Amino acid sequence: MSNEYFYDPDSLNPWLAGLAAGAVGAIAGTVLAFLLQSPDEIVANSITVTVGALLIGLASGWLWRKVRATNNGLATFRFSLVGAFVVTLVAVAIVDQVALSRLIPYGVPIAVVIFVSVGLLTPYLAAHHWPVWTVVVLVLIALAMAVGLFGRGNVESGDLSLSDLTTTTLASTANTQAESTETAGAAAAPVESFDEFVISTGTATWSVPETLQGLATVAVGRSETLTGTITPGGGFEFEIDLTTFTSDQPRRDAFVRDMFGGDPLATFTAEDFALPDAADGAVVMIQVPGTLTINGTPRAVIWEVEARKDGAVISVTGELDITLTEFGLTPPRLGFVQVEDEASLEVLFQADGR
Repeated sequence: MSNEYFYDPDSLNPWLAGLAAGAVGAIAGTVLAFLLQSPDEIVANSITVTVGALLIGLASGWLWRKVRATNNGLATFRFSLVGAFVVTLVAVAIVDQVALSRLIPYGVPIAVVIFVSVGLLTPYLAAHHWPVWTVVVLVLIALAMAVGLFGRGNVESGDLSLSDLTTTTLASTANTQAESTETAGAAAAPVESFDEFVISTGTATWSVPETLQGLATVAVGRSETLTGTITPGGGFEFEIDLTTFTSDQPRRDAFVRDMFGGDPLATFTAEDFALPDAADGAVVMIQVPGTLTINGTPRAVIWEVEARKDGAVISVTGELDITLTEFGLTPPRLGFVQVEDEASLEVLFQADGR
């Protein structure tokens, strides 16, 4: 079937029509990206989605200008976009397999939204009298959303809080009381009544800044292997298996496992850990000096700690900023990603009196 094309000098230029269509696709794609879990905020984020959509829009405007006056021009235009969409899907699948895991569930829905937007809107906008300022407004809205939503909504945080242990603590206390009256009485005993507190629930996170071509984000890893003990009025120690940390990128995790494969344990020891006098349930802020050993390299550090005592249970969360090179670690470059020479380590644990 052939289409009849009539040139209207007052209609919107195809290039501008494609740009406007790309801006609409960018707005829709950015909202969708905000709702999805990005596989890597450096290379898959609101800015890359918007830039990609605007470039696809410009390409669709160029294509429509070339084929609009030919036989079956509209069909040629849309078949060409379908072909470009298929090529995009193949590229996404390849990157998913060789570089960026979980890119398919993130990139495919966004690509569908963008290609449908430019496929439907470019010919429509180019056939009507739209003022140029409407295109400018759409592009500005798309760019503003790209910048405003960058790094928001889909990046896991490494922050830990004592409130994360509330359920565990209450459940532990309830179970203890249900087991025997003797144990219930122990739960109300002062800290000094116990020779040792053993970590029963422990979580650790690391957060490391990464940069790609000026775009900054934070990679986060999480592990549940934190173990250790507290001796009231005496020592405090814990250890973490660094090879058990997992992030949103299996390939990053494999690199970390290789980096620490020969010496996987990070340990912290303190000669003294005394909780200030406080009522049960009250949160106290203290500094805990000690020695942190990573990669076989010990360094004197001071943890910023929040602690809470609930009878036979001590809950602690601590945060520490470290410099990688101080522990003999060279900040790696993973492809186009540069890891910065700094990291934040956080721990959260519950220790039960024994």
